[in-house]
Amino acid sequence: MMDHARYRMLISADPHSSDPQLRAHRDGCAECGLYTQQLLRFESRLERALKVDMPTPAAVLPFTRPAAARPPKSWRWLAIAASVLLCIVVAAGIWIVLPGASLAADVVAHMAGEPQAWKLTDVAVADTELNDVLRDSQLRLTGAAGIVSYAASCAFRGHRVPHLVVQTPSGPVTVMVLVHESVSRPTQFDEQGYRGTIVPVPGHGSIAVLMQDPGGTHVRDLQGIIAQLRDAIVWTR
Repeated sequence: MMDHARYRMLISADPHSSDPQLRAHRDGCAECGLYTQQLLRFESRLERALKVDMPTPAAVLPFTRPAAARPPKSWRWLAIAASVLLCIVVAAGIWIVLPGASLAADVVAHMAGEPQAWKLTDVAVADTELNDVLRDSQLRLTGAAGIVSYAASCAFRGHRVPHLVVQTPSGPVTVMVLVHESVSRPTQFDEQGYRGTIVPVPGHGSIAVLMQDPGGTHVRDLQGIIAQLRDAIVWTR
């Protein structure tokens, strides 16, 4: 059976591949389906960027040569260089945005597979169960985190990661500790009924925190929850 890493390596090489094994994996994996959509959107933007028309000397100069004269080669090369530079800038900008957006999409896609985790409750999971989930990521939680009502070790992007639900005054909040995923800055997202943020944790990857159908919950409420959860994490390495 094809795993996530091999699928993404192959589909990145040819996003339009019709290989039946790739199609079968994509149809059965919501995470990789969203990854492919992000990849195709990036490719479409890049294609549009590469179609930028090259300016003629007449378009950039206040004077022109007689119609029969050909533009000097130096101007033609300058126009080509300008178009190539524009494409590089556009492509670079897309690649800067894409990793964070793709990670957020994968986090949201993962939520669809565990709807039972969002239950509103005041019953905490057993300490032994919670510690078993957290052990591989080399951390533990203090009581300041609040009631942890759900804890599972989930497959995510080729690794096992802790998937927790913490009960807060604003409702259940999902926390995914992504020690194998790094982001350069906080990435906020609001899609498919989920609002959340992925925050970098220097030396320990990142943490995704999100709420389901938060309604009136403001960004500052989420930031407060994130700060509380980060303070409650004790790294054991």
